[in-house]
Amino acid sequence: MSRTTDRALLVLVLVVAALGCEQLDGRNRNRQGNRLFRETKFVDAVAQYEKALKEVNDPTIHYNLALAYSKIFKVGAEPTDQVLIDVQGSFACQQVPGAKIVTKQVCIKPGDKRFDPCDAKNVCASSFKCQQIGLCAVENGSLAAMAADHYSVWMKAHPKDSDTRALMTQVWIDSSQYKKAIDYWEDLLKASPNDPNVMGSLAGINLKANDWRKSVQWYLKVAEVSKDQSAKIAAYMFIGNVAWSKLNSKTLTTPESVELADKGIGALQKAAALQPKNPKPFGLMASIFNFRAVAQGASWAASLDRATAQDLQGVARVLNEEAKKAQGLGLPTAPAKGGTPPPPTPPGSRTARGPVKAGG
Repeated sequence: MSRTTDRALLVLVLVVAALGCEQLDGRNRNRQGNRLFRETKFVDAVAQYEKALKEVNDPTIHYNLALAYSKIFKVGAEPTDQVLIDVQGSFACQQVPGAKIVTKQVCIKPGDKRFDPCDAKNVCASSFKCQQIGLCAVENGSLAAMAADHYSVWMKAHPKDSDTRALMTQVWIDSSQYKKAIDYWEDLLKASPNDPNVMGSLAGINLKANDWRKSVQWYLKVAEVSKDQSAKIAAYMFIGNVAWSKLNSKTLTTPESVELADKGIGALQKAAALQPKNPKPFGLMASIFNFRAVAQGASWAASLDRATAQDLQGVARVLNEEAKKAQGLGLPTAPAKGGTPPPPTPPGSRTARGPVKAGG
């Protein structure tokens, strides 16, 4: 064998060995990130996951990184707000993409990454030192975007993971990126037309986006495609709850109030027709009739609405009494599924999930 061939083989062996070391280091860093995450040291966990991804492009690490970014993201803060990450020159500052250096006067303590502002009036705790120092920071909206992007990598590898889909959607909602959430779920609906669960998710997201008209439309579609009667009733009741909640907020114009009240009443009438012994649709209708009466002011229509509300309240009381008597006699009562559900919510919420161990 020639010297050239020997050298080529040696180079190949060295490259393979180097790649193997990188793979090993990447998975070790993922495990370190998991430990730091469990210790609630989310910034340090992010740094380890980011470094691990440079060495091992594994969907598991993408998932862990998304989860850690979602913990650093500040729910309720503006997208352009700067989230302080770590002290300038730290490992985290080197690893987090898009980090910029800012100078702040904050409370400093080794290992603590809260960086609360301080001055003559806002004094640090005794174990902290008030100091003007260089810190790296990332915009809050960028943190949300990075979390969602890394969740999406995991979802491509695990398309049926509904829990992670809910977490990803929640990040979009929490960061007011409603269009991204709606586009994503509408694509899911294209792949699975007439899926009531997807439609229900779209209804919830649109409600969070303050588009109650679209929300009502989606709930009506859920009722239309649902084969189970209790699911139809629940969808109509959701519309009633949307109407009650928005009318009670007193943020709508008079025409909007009347329009939404009409939609809520119409849906609740359908629920009552499907389950005439359930008092809840009648009680909720009564409340909405009263809201509509207030919106219409001193008018003949308002008087009729108030009278109708009183009649419906009477029906609800009678049905409630019948239900109590039936329970006392041990007789079956109206099924609970048709009752008033809790306020509508988008798909999923922030669930208490931890990082996933890397395979291999």
